[in-house]
Amino acid sequence: MNNIELKLENEWLQQVLKEIEKQLNEKSNFKKKFRDDAIETQRQLWNDIGSVSITNGLDQIVDFIQFINTMKTQKRTHEFTRKLEEKYKKMLLSPYFGRIDFLESGDEKSEKYYIGISNLINDNYDFMVYDWRSPVSSMFYDYEIGDAGYECPEGIINGKVTLKRQYKIYKDKIEYMFDSNLKIDDEILQNILSKNTDSKMKAIATTIQREQNKVIRNEEYKNLIVQGPAGSGKTSVALHRIAYLLYKHRDKITPENIIIFSPNEIFNDYISNVLPELGEDTMYQTTFNEYMNNSLCNNLIKETYCQMMEYILASKKHDYYETRINSIKFKSSLEFINILKQYVVYLEKKNRNFTDIILRDHLIISSNDIQELFFKDYSQLPLKRRLHKIKERILFLLEPYKKRMIAEVANELRNSGDYVDKIEIMELSKTSIDNEMKSVYHEIDKITAFDLLSAYKKLFENLEFFLRKSNTDYDEKIIDDIKIYTLQNIKAEKLNYEDQPPLLYLKGVLEGLPKTLEIKYVIIDEAQDYTPLQYEIFHQLFNSANITMLGDLNQSINPFMNVGNYNNISNIFPKDNTCIINLTKSYRSTMEITKFSRKLLNKNITDEYIERSGNKPSVLGFSNEEAIKERLIDDVKIYKEKGYKSIGIITRTVKEAQEVYRFLKDKIEIKIITKDDDAYVSDSLIIPAYLAKGLEFDVALIYNAGNENYNCEEERLLLYTACTRALHVLCIYYSGQITPLLAEK
Repeated sequence: MNNIELKLENEWLQQVLKEIEKQLNEKSNFKKKFRDDAIETQRQLWNDIGSVSITNGLDQIVDFIQFINTMKTQKRTHEFTRKLEEKYKKMLLSPYFGRIDFLESGDEKSEKYYIGISNLINDNYDFMVYDWRSPVSSMFYDYEIGDAGYECPEGIINGKVTLKRQYKIYKDKIEYMFDSNLKIDDEILQNILSKNTDSKMKAIATTIQREQNKVIRNEEYKNLIVQGPAGSGKTSVALHRIAYLLYKHRDKITPENIIIFSPNEIFNDYISNVLPELGEDTMYQTTFNEYMNNSLCNNLIKETYCQMMEYILASKKHDYYETRINSIKFKSSLEFINILKQYVVYLEKKNRNFTDIILRDHLIISSNDIQELFFKDYSQLPLKRRLHKIKERILFLLEPYKKRMIAEVANELRNSGDYVDKIEIMELSKTSIDNEMKSVYHEIDKITAFDLLSAYKKLFENLEFFLRKSNTDYDEKIIDDIKIYTLQNIKAEKLNYEDQPPLLYLKGVLEGLPKTLEIKYVIIDEAQDYTPLQYEIFHQLFNSANITMLGDLNQSINPFMNVGNYNNISNIFPKDNTCIINLTKSYRSTMEITKFSRKLLNKNITDEYIERSGNKPSVLGFSNEEAIKERLIDDVKIYKEKGYKSIGIITRTVKEAQEVYRFLKDKIEIKIITKDDDAYVSDSLIIPAYLAKGLEFDVALIYNAGNENYNCEEERLLLYTACTRALHVLCIYYSGQITPLLAEK
């Protein structure tokens, strides 16, 4: 690049910065004016209206409401101005990161498009910087030099990209820039990926790749299933997709219309900065466990997902371990979904044994009429609401009789001469009739009663019947053990995690779940760790929303409770409106770490990876665990001295994490995460592998991958997931014999 070109670029940067400063000052002045106006409005409210009272007349109330509406408008305007002010402050630090010159078909001269986090428009309505989400900016991500095009409201615009340029700008200086085709191994991407991590996930608008951009902007399908290897940027893509949708449909959707289901609260905390970095408010973040816990009855001891994982990994010698594992497998299977559906049909069609409701020899409603209400009039309602509607109907029919009976008793009491007080007479009359009608009320309650947990219990009491009804082959001994185990837990008012999705499904079908029409977009991260039944529930909850599911089948940390494959869920959603997209490149780890980790999978992997070199992963053997802990002290100090910001000591279980923490906490600065609702912390951290999914560390130290720890095929993907958390350094320690999962390497 010649000096003239460099001079022109610097001049343009200064023009852009000058415009940003001008607009920032305008917004700051506006904000001050709005604040002063708000104070004046409040002063006028107090001076002109004073204390509001109904006795002061309607005019005062009307004036008061007008003042309140004015204050609300001022507040909205102030908030909008504050956001613009924040946007301009961010743009002053780095106003843009890319440029494309595009020659539209039929034109003689290329147009320059500078691309940044936000739009910048001057007083002449000229775009000085284009938002990365704008239609024209898509070419920066999708095309190299040559034929190109983009879709806008007017249609598809075709032409040629004649220049693609990248920048690193900080404050008022271009630190570097060069012309590029934005290939995966380009210098800027390499530079960014080689840096150390921070305490939160960062926005990737500057380095979005073509395949990622296709997911971000895809609106062809209502439901997207996105499969990608570890480090392919799935979560970042999901968050940038949200930012894109908020930009494109700003008049139709707000962050309140979007919900993301994350694996745990740690991860929610970790990703919380991305949308604000992109100038958007954060959408509602939750976990399936949190939603389930809030939806199911609270008088039961409910196991969390992490508690289940801890049981699977740490309780192999438990007496009922094999039965519990069989229970998890069975309740997560497609066969069990069919059984649940058969059971729902059975409950809705079975004879309810309705009886005639009679009061003092008067037929209030016949059993046949109640059957008519249940099977015809209210048949579109969920079963529990149907029964509740029938109860309301019977009570409505009873009301005239009850009033007449109360009046008769009251008249008798007045005529007796023993009572004078009207209130006392009415209370005695009501009490007398209520006592007389107790048996009738009891009968109404009995024929309209429904209890979700009792229904679930009856399913398992008659499990063989429904297995045969659904034509499911089964092992009688295994099913009998699962039956007994489940019924014992219900009796003890304990609900294992694998029982909660079935119970929530039945609640949705038989009782109805709260309406979620305000939710228009749903993001489900770590999609591989949900069962097909959980996707049935998602479909129940959000059947009118667009759903994006992102996962990696090779990171299914729970070997017994997962999606299996995406065909198991694609059938749940409309086929013509559902698409599976594969991300095929990994950007997180060095190629040495990526190659090492992929060998763990013991199968042919064709996904590409960033060709960023680093040290080969270390595999170190020790005589015992104490020696590993001693080595950790030295290694953490060494890596900290080398400038690495985040060091993750990844254990297999919480118990193991706590043991390591007790040993290290007084010797080095270290933190620990043991629960899925702990806040994410950077720096040096001890964390179990199943809580570390989705996170990344500069240095990942795998604690004790010995044969006694990772000793079976079911833990292969858990160990793979742990290893793929590393960006720059991966070190694996073991005592005794190394796990056979690594011995194969």
